[in-house]
Amino acid sequence: MKFMNKNIKDKKSRIKYCRICGGKFSPTRSWHRYCSKKCKYANAKNRRTIKLDEGRYCRQCGKKFYPQWKKGGRNFQHCSLKCSTKSARESRCKFFKKNPNKHKEYHKNRKNKVGTDSNLLRFYLRYPNAPKKCQACGEDRVLDISHKPKFRRNGAWRSAKNTTIDRTWILCPTCHALIDRKHYNPKDLGLK
Repeated sequence: MKFMNKNIKDKKSRIKYCRICGGKFSPTRSWHRYCSKKCKYANAKNRRTIKLDEGRYCRQCGKKFYPQWKKGGRNFQHCSLKCSTKSARESRCKFFKKNPNKHKEYHKNRKNKVGTDSNLLRFYLRYPNAPKKCQACGEDRVLDISHKPKFRRNGAWRSAKNTTIDRTWILCPTCHALIDRKHYNPKDLGLK
């Protein structure tokens, strides 16, 4: 088992920002949070987290910000959602570089627990009475969700709001392609 207390050997290690003064520094250990002993002792003096009135420095960009108490600000460590997302992405990338097989292991275990995930499966969980056969030809082996012409997504994300039983048809891939790509009229396929 490898411990995290070894020196950081990589010269291009991530630059961190001090939690007290916001100054840039390159950590020599992975747990370093302060740029100097002065800042470390300043934080140890009050033995509490930095007060919200005084503001904090973002862990990602080093910008000073004032978290709002009512919105759970006492736990905020980043100035914006953009910095938070970037920091989380870096953290995940670092984890999966250290453990390359974890990602495959996670998805394998998830498939065993839940089964294969699909939009159609989630659609059937929301609407158990939805048709289990193609509404045009009666095919029941492979099915897909097709939006009615009035409710086409036109590049928008498929969401629960725009994928309801009254806005969609359950079709086989062939009938779906005929309507979407060949521009067949739904009446020609027997759809209402």
